[in-house]
Amino acid sequence: MKVDLSQDFKNKYRNLMGKRAEKLFEAIQDDSQEAFRLNPLKSNFKNVSYSLNKPIEYSNIGYFGEINGNSIDHLSGYVYSQEPSAMYVTEILEPQTNDKILDLCAAPGSKTTYIASKMASQGLLVSNEINTKRAKVLSSNIERMGITNTVVTNNSPKDFEKKFDQFFDKVLVDAPCSGEGMFRKDPESVKYWSLDYVEQCANRQRHILDSTYKLLKEGGTLVYSTCTFSPEENEQNIDWFLKKYPDMHLVPVKKYSGMEDAKPEWGNDNPELSKALRMFPDQFNGEGHFMCKMIKDGTLTEPKERKINNGLKKDDLQYVQKFAKTNLNSLTENNWLRISDFLYQAASLDHRFKGLHILRNGLKLGEFKKNRFEPDIAWILALKPDVLKTIFELTDEQFEKYLHGESIILSKRPEFNNKWIGLSYQGKLFSWGRYSNQQIKNVYPKGLRR
Repeated sequence: MKVDLSQDFKNKYRNLMGKRAEKLFEAIQDDSQEAFRLNPLKSNFKNVSYSLNKPIEYSNIGYFGEINGNSIDHLSGYVYSQEPSAMYVTEILEPQTNDKILDLCAAPGSKTTYIASKMASQGLLVSNEINTKRAKVLSSNIERMGITNTVVTNNSPKDFEKKFDQFFDKVLVDAPCSGEGMFRKDPESVKYWSLDYVEQCANRQRHILDSTYKLLKEGGTLVYSTCTFSPEENEQNIDWFLKKYPDMHLVPVKKYSGMEDAKPEWGNDNPELSKALRMFPDQFNGEGHFMCKMIKDGTLTEPKERKINNGLKKDDLQYVQKFAKTNLNSLTENNWLRISDFLYQAASLDHRFKGLHILRNGLKLGEFKKNRFEPDIAWILALKPDVLKTIFELTDEQFEKYLHGESIILSKRPEFNNKWIGLSYQGKLFSWGRYSNQQIKNVYPKGLRR
């Protein structure tokens, strides 16, 4: 599909880039580069049906190639489709297992799920998205990938300022932007572009950066990224931010083949800006991005935590233990939290989250119903296979029927007799099944059926 670039866009980048602008315009007309990541939170995570012959240089779990959203590898959370340039943001952030990290503009979840995969279900990751519809997509992607250490919130950055003053070790701001770097991947976005829109985005990003500064601990790391070429949203914003907050400092970011220094001449000739990086599609095998890493002066300190009540009722523990005794080999009682009729293994019980709009706090284990507990699909997507007493491997035909919402009729009585079993296809857990009378009843969520 031809990308119809406006004359204002062409004039702007001809003025900025001279003759090279024509190469950029040509690259925008090329096909976008497809890529995907593996999920090391899964057992035997390299056991996928996609070729791993084209690894991405700067990611040990990233590969060039296209994936099918209906494949078992995708449905079970073994793979995540992500544009190759965008993968590098998480590598720059360098998540550690004991970090408290905020992904402030997190939807649809590409960077959040990458960050979580490096944290190995430890530490705390807060993934926020101000748009409610996009926040729900973020939450569902986190569920599919079997992530347990993440709180998903639907708030404005200002809401965080009141509660999380100097709380986070690391903050990622993948800022909402004018999207110029994604024109060839999403040609429709060209229709929304204008010189005024670029200015609006730059102004909004400055407000976000202001909030971010307050949330970051002394000694903390801030990574800022956009998927646009615009100097107003990149070099000029970072130059403004560094001047406003003299205790913030850019640190050099390693550049791989095709990556370039950011342009000091586009940011008031601030020489520090060369420590940031740019990716242009005429030189780099991916879409257009800007990325930089900043450190706040000072020493990291651990904030004091006051825990909220877990909300558990008198018989809750008994119901879950009864479920586990019948269907599981082991049960970890860690940070359990009851919200309404649902039980979570909470990523955090910190009182600071009270009052925020939370879509998901850690791992949703299941729901309390009349005198019983029923497990949620999020739990099976996060469980290791050896925790389950029974795993039933579906045939091709059974798998297709189950995805359509049909139950599985067994020709003979199976060896197992527990009610709740793990369903697997091609060796990958993807759903619970409820067994009764030689029939595995379908409990696959209706929103996931096809």
